[in-house]
Amino acid sequence: MKAKPTLVTVRTGAAGLAVLALTGSLALAQTKSQLEAAANYDRGLVFLQQGAYKEAEQALRQAERRDDKNLDYQFAVAYAYLKLHRPDDALKRYQRIYKNDPTNLRAIVGLAATYEEMLNHREAVRMWQRYAKMDLPPREREEAAELLRTAQDLFVREWEIAENPAGGAPNAASRDEEREWGLQFAREMAASGIPLVQDAPLVAYVAGLCQRLVAVAKGFPREYELFVLDSPAVNAQTVPGFIFVYRGILETVQSETELAGVLAHELAHSMARHAGKSVTRAAQDQQTLEALQRQDSALARFLARLMALSNPIGQLAFSREQESQADRIAIHVLWDAGFDPRGLASLFRRFESIEPSSRRSWDLMTKTHPFSIDRMNAVNDYVTLFPDRAFPSGAAAPFSEMKARLAALPPPPTPAPSTAPAASADAAGGTVPFTLDDAPFSGEIPATWVARKTESGTIVFEGRPGTEAYEATVELEIASKASLPGRSAADIADVVYQGTSSKPNARMQRPEPRGGAYTLGGTYEVQAGQRAVRVRHVSVIGEYPGYFVILSYFAPDSLFDKYVSVFQQIAESFRYTGR
Repeated sequence: MKAKPTLVTVRTGAAGLAVLALTGSLALAQTKSQLEAAANYDRGLVFLQQGAYKEAEQALRQAERRDDKNLDYQFAVAYAYLKLHRPDDALKRYQRIYKNDPTNLRAIVGLAATYEEMLNHREAVRMWQRYAKMDLPPREREEAAELLRTAQDLFVREWEIAENPAGGAPNAASRDEEREWGLQFAREMAASGIPLVQDAPLVAYVAGLCQRLVAVAKGFPREYELFVLDSPAVNAQTVPGFIFVYRGILETVQSETELAGVLAHELAHSMARHAGKSVTRAAQDQQTLEALQRQDSALARFLARLMALSNPIGQLAFSREQESQADRIAIHVLWDAGFDPRGLASLFRRFESIEPSSRRSWDLMTKTHPFSIDRMNAVNDYVTLFPDRAFPSGAAAPFSEMKARLAALPPPPTPAPSTAPAASADAAGGTVPFTLDDAPFSGEIPATWVARKTESGTIVFEGRPGTEAYEATVELEIASKASLPGRSAADIADVVYQGTSSKPNARMQRPEPRGGAYTLGGTYEVQAGQRAVRVRHVSVIGEYPGYFVILSYFAPDSLFDKYVSVFQQIAESFRYTGR
């Protein structure tokens, strides 16, 4: 049988990348089916060379059907799909071949070209990187390096297409509605009583750093207000039109790139319009749940129950993928602004270092988002997709000056100490108020404690890092009744009971109704490094107009009694504001 024609260096797509090389000859066909397949293959190659891609696809598909083990046929069909702008169909074939043989050069190049056609520059770079690392002749190695550089340039220049920050999940909220949310959030922040840092040069430095990021943050409003809050909370927040930077985050970061990293991540949530998408998703889930509940079938009832019980707390919290996407977008913002994006990974490493292992175990009870170490690894992996680039080394002088001014400031102001007798040292130092940004509740916590919002939406009250009180935790979880139709406080209490009872060596009491609420308590073990720590836990589940509330307290058994008075104080101060 004669040798088949060779297709060499065919170029396709806006990127103009080399896509495919089909070479080789077929062994003597031993069956009629193989002969027919070879004939269709010959005809398909002619059609490809003539640019008749639809006819080529039909002929090559016939060849593939008659001899589905022949890789030449599979590659040719995939290439025809690329020319027909059907990358999804091409991708299936290239992925199947690559899965069976990750060293197949044609599969690697085909995957890279397909991802370029799909404008998935991230995965295209990954495949070109793999191709460039293969054992290639010198000339092909040079060509591979050039193809990789071209792909990386596209990845850097057109990242908003690859990440699609304003697209993806549907968003029913308009820009005006999102700005109104931002204004309402700012009003609630003003009403919270948190003072502002009054050091003008310090605030000017933070404002300048934010402006440097906002200048390249595509989709973030160019007109915004920035506030530096005199609060020890390790946090930063952005909402449409506003940026809030807490003193605690300024004290925690150790480099300008770390500070830029956390700010870029918060900007990314607004750039991707995650808040509106979360609200839209919650509404869609509610519609799906109602539709399932109207169906009279065992399967529908089962699915409805799963939807009603899954993640009852933090329905509107950012999802795992939204947090990961915000990390990726932040890396691009940092790169475009001239910062080393590895500063974001350094930030996660720092957060990891200030959390004792036992506390990390407790936090995992309610977290549904990536753990800091996982996010750090994901950031480091993503950064490898960027071209090589030198960044300034050493400490930035303005950042060092900011840290010096920060250290010279007096401690954050607190209200006057309470005259009421205190049951513990932490309650004796007075209290500070708190309000919630997305639910009508308020309360007070000890002035020596801080509040933070976890990635799953839970509010955590705890002593400052490095103190004994840091080992004790009070958690506040709010669930909208609209997200849990037909559920009762007893149902929510049962969900909490099931979750805590599944912990290692758990001994939990079933929920009991007390004074219009449900309480449960018990003990379980968490792993703290190489040892197990016994934890005592108590939860109170209450019902308010439009909301369910879960207030929980847990601490090592040896510290539980010492700090239970703090839990009692927070519970007694908790109020429904009804706004």
